[in-house]
Amino acid sequence: MKAMVVADIHGDKEALMQLRNSLIGRDVEYFFLLGDYSRGFKDPAENEADILAIVDILLNFQVKAIPGNCDQKKTPEILNKFGANLHNTVLEFDEYAIIGLGGSNPTPFGTPFESSEEEIYEKLKNMITSTKNKRVILMVHAPPKDTKCDQIKNGAHVGSASVRKIIEEYKPELVLCSHIHESGGGEDYLGKTRVLNLGRLSEGRAYMLEVGGGRTSIEFYTGL
Repeated sequence: MKAMVVADIHGDKEALMQLRNSLIGRDVEYFFLLGDYSRGFKDPAENEADILAIVDILLNFQVKAIPGNCDQKKTPEILNKFGANLHNTVLEFDEYAIIGLGGSNPTPFGTPFESSEEEIYEKLKNMITSTKNKRVILMVHAPPKDTKCDQIKNGAHVGSASVRKIIEEYKPELVLCSHIHESGGGEDYLGKTRVLNLGRLSEGRAYMLEVGGGRTSIEFYTGL
């Protein structure tokens, strides 16, 4: 399976179209989107329109997406209409299981799609324990706490303690996240688990993911 993975589009549909056009002839089947589809977070109508536009731009790909904290609570419902929802869902490929969970732990901004740490932990635990010895790739919006992927400008770590706890307990192979723009492109390891903050698409950050044949690879996409 060959896929493009991006996050934090924040209304930049031109960047998404440029990325889509650059993939012609590259045998990419899937697009994974890790949330935050609009510029702001206070207009539900704008958010829905942006999500619909993004799905339309990527019409020739299989889209699987989770909400960001800035997306509305009905985002999974909208995505479900197109078979594109990955939130609170397990997607299996042969020996692999891709687990998706959107939103974030609580923020000071009161964004629409926030959850308690307890809820994040329980949902991730329920999914990861259902995977039956699969090689797990975790796709979340919020990064794990106290890593190179969750630092804001003043150096504080604001990621999810529950995402980190799940990684330490269940040791997924790969964790992809976003949310904290200042840590975009940041990579870390928790044990043997590689953690990568994808960063904002508008900053040219996109990644090619390949899984199958006993191999997992994710690399920065240089085709933009």
